[in-house]
Amino acid sequence: MTVAVTIDQVGKSFGSGAPALSNVSLDVKPSELVALLGPSGSGKTTLLRIVAGLEQPSHGRVLFNGEDALSVPVRRRGIGFVFQNYALFRHMTVAENVAFGLRSRPRAERPSEAEIRSRVADLLALVQLEAFGGRFPAQLSGGQRQRVALARALAIEPKVLLLDEPFGALDALVRKELRRWLRELHDRTGHTTLFVTHDQEEALELADRVVVMGKGKIEQVGTPDDVYDRPETAAVFGFMGESSRIEVEVKGGVALAGATAIAAATQGVPDGPGLLYVRPHDVTLGLPGTEGLKGQVRAFRRHGAIRRVEIAVGNAVLEADIAPTVRVPIGEKVAVRLDRARLFASGGPGVDTKAPPAQQPGDYAI
Repeated sequence: MTVAVTIDQVGKSFGSGAPALSNVSLDVKPSELVALLGPSGSGKTTLLRIVAGLEQPSHGRVLFNGEDALSVPVRRRGIGFVFQNYALFRHMTVAENVAFGLRSRPRAERPSEAEIRSRVADLLALVQLEAFGGRFPAQLSGGQRQRVALARALAIEPKVLLLDEPFGALDALVRKELRRWLRELHDRTGHTTLFVTHDQEEALELADRVVVMGKGKIEQVGTPDDVYDRPETAAVFGFMGESSRIEVEVKGGVALAGATAIAAATQGVPDGPGLLYVRPHDVTLGLPGTEGLKGQVRAFRRHGAIRRVEIAVGNAVLEADIAPTVRVPIGEKVAVRLDRARLFASGGPGVDTKAPPAQQPGDYAI
């Protein structure tokens, strides 16, 4: 049975400091795969542990299919939990680890030994470890141990599957392989799943929806395309993907970087301090004297299939992606054009901006 999870005005405080969670509300649909994404201290793991029953909220409700989950004991809540450090029993074989939750049930609810063996065999096949049932965790790779932990969580046929930084302890190549595998597994099993991560790429690749958290609050909820392409706050833009930031002043509908006017769409952004964000692939370099902000190349480095250039523009440093065959000498003066950027009021909502015509000679058109 798939389960809808409702998190309603949940708060959590530890001592007298700032709350770990401040009135967080979220609806997770049945069979949905949702990522809780944010930096350390954003409250994502605390929220996951409250859903699991490992922490109690200071206030608020957690509902499974509309029924109160907080009053249900942890062992009866129907939660499968996968920890970052696997938490496997070292003295048990792989098969014994997977069977642990089934054998720990009260006698009246415990399947027969034959049923347990059959269930374990099916799960090891599901996680592609059918030949490893007799091994011990120390005899497995990190990626294999994580798959055993997932099989153990699935063995109890959970209503909700929770994963806390499931790939954080693995190297980059193994993480990428397991991400694809986990998405395929989710599509086959259909569990309602929440997973915690600080890795934006992981969240964007895996999740149906991404919940971006910061300082104990939800900043934005949306599809991967929503949160990456249409961030609602400066905090989300700055956290999602790579970006550069220019501090500007908005006066009379004009954004100013120092004394240079930037022809940005300023509607919705009041006069005062503003923040202009741009991604490296939306920055174009030109020859001195061409349209754009004046800048000077400060450094460059190889960045996968492209070359990443750092340009000093006033007090800001912008990054631009160029073809690896292009050579730009350090110290070279260039014009910098922002093909697409986002303007935010400091501490307020943002306005998406795209290349309007320059308003006056010397203005820079975004």
